[in-house]
Amino acid sequence: MNRREASKRETRQLIMKTAKKLFLEKDVEQCTMRAIAKEAGVSAASVVVHFKNKRALMEAALTDDIDRTTDNAISTMPSKGALADRLTHIWSSMYAFYANNRDLYRFFISSTVFESEEETPALTDQTIRFLDYLGALIENEKKDGRMDSGVDTEIMAKALFSQYFGVLIMFYRDVSMTPETAADLVLAMTRQTLAGLV
Repeated sequence: MNRREASKRETRQLIMKTAKKLFLEKDVEQCTMRAIAKEAGVSAASVVVHFKNKRALMEAALTDDIDRTTDNAISTMPSKGALADRLTHIWSSMYAFYANNRDLYRFFISSTVFESEEETPALTDQTIRFLDYLGALIENEKKDGRMDSGVDTEIMAKALFSQYFGVLIMFYRDVSMTPETAADLVLAMTRQTLAGLV
């Protein structure tokens, strides 16, 4: 990496760090690109060179924390027990994380979830990696005889993720819902899914 590329990378990191600080300290809707540039000590044009809009900047600034939380939840998940109970460890960790700054992440999710994959590359990558992880868990369940071998791994991974995400939407819409209540609800849904229907 030459000096110019290193400087560009440092500027990008500075902008992301400053944006994250302001997003956590203020109402995110008041955090304009211009205010972020001023706080970072760079020109507004420099911010736009690195991030085409606030959503892109927010995605870059916040997805690292989501990744870190997910990775920690996965690494501390119990290795034994029913799949639904083990997955609840991850869901509980994620709901607790989002509860720490509910307004910020409500805004973040609502401003990114309906955008195209191309518009949200970091979230797209996170989702693909997590679905692959769920797929590997399902394959192990099938291999060990705890799940029917005819289960479509990709569909089951998407079903489990959809339950978690559906409850996350409920969690944001209902301010009285706690992370524990959300985790219990998705656990009940997962158990029902894995038990099957007659």
